[in-house]
Amino acid sequence: MLWYLYKDISWEQDLKPSLVSANWALIALSFVIGYSSTVLRGLRWNIMLEPMGYKAERWTLIHSVAFGYCMNNLIPRSGELARCTLLNRAERIPVDKLIGTVILERIVDMLLLAVVIFLAFVLHHDALMNLLTPAPGETAAPEEKSHMLYYLVIAGGATIVLFWLLYKFFQSTPIVRRAFEFLRGIAEGVKTITKLRQQGLFWIYSVGIWTGWLLMAYCSMKALDSTNHMSLTDTLFFMAAGSLGMIVPTPGGAGAFHGMSVLAFQALGYKGDIGKVYAMISWSLKTAFDILAGAIGFLIVTSKKIKV
Repeated sequence: MLWYLYKDISWEQDLKPSLVSANWALIALSFVIGYSSTVLRGLRWNIMLEPMGYKAERWTLIHSVAFGYCMNNLIPRSGELARCTLLNRAERIPVDKLIGTVILERIVDMLLLAVVIFLAFVLHHDALMNLLTPAPGETAAPEEKSHMLYYLVIAGGATIVLFWLLYKFFQSTPIVRRAFEFLRGIAEGVKTITKLRQQGLFWIYSVGIWTGWLLMAYCSMKALDSTNHMSLTDTLFFMAAGSLGMIVPTPGGAGAFHGMSVLAFQALGYKGDIGKVYAMISWSLKTAFDILAGAIGFLIVTSKKIKV
C-alpha cells in the first residue's frame, strides 16, 4: 500500500523540503498533546478497574498504555493484549478482566468516533459525501445482494448452533471450562460501565482523549508549510477520515492511514500529493515517538518490583 501511494513521491523534492522547513516547536507540542491523551487513557483505565476491586499505580497504567501503542506499531492489534499482560505482570490484575475493560474502551471509542463523523458531516457535508461515495464501477444487482444477505444469515445461524453443540459435547473438559471462565472474566470487565463510581470523570477523560488527538493533528498541520492553511474544522474532517483508516489492521495504520489521508485531502478540494506528504511525515514522526515512549514505559514497568 505504501509503495503504491508513494511511488511517484520524491524524497529530495517533496519530503525533505517539508521536513527542513517544518516548525519543530509545533511538532514537539503535538507530541506533548498526543502523550497527554495517553495519560488520560491510563487514568481512565483505573476508573474502569475500581468497580472490580482493583487499583493500579497511575504511572504504571500510563506506561502500559504507551507500551500498547508501541506494540500496535510493530504487530497489528497486539497492543491491547500487550498492555494487559504488562499490567498483569506489574499489578497482578487478572488478564481476562483487563481485556474486558479494553473491549469496553473500544466500544466507547467507536461511539466517540461516530460523534466525530457526525460533526464532520455537519461541518463538511459535501466533502464527507465525496469521501464516502463508492468508486465508479459495476455494482451487484438487487437480487444478488439479497441472496448474499440470505447466505450470511444462514452461515451466522449455523455457526452459533455449531458452537452451542460443541460446548454441550465438550463442556465437562477442563480446557473448555477454563475458556468459559476466561470469557466470564472478560464479560465482567465489559460490565464495569454500569458500575462506574466516577461516571462524569470517565466521560471527561474520554472526550479529552479525542480532543487531544484533534489538537495534536492540528499542531502537526500548522507545522508544515504545505498544510498550515488548514482550519480546525478541516483537521476534524481529516481526523474522522484518518480514524476510519486506522481501523484497518496494519502496523500502526501504515498504508491505510496514508490512503485515507489522500482521500480526505482530495475530498476537501486539495491536491492528493499534499495529503501524501503530510501523512508520511506526521505518521513517521508519531510512530517513532510511540515506539520510543512505549519502550521506555516497558523498561520502567518491568524494572519495578513485581507484586506478589
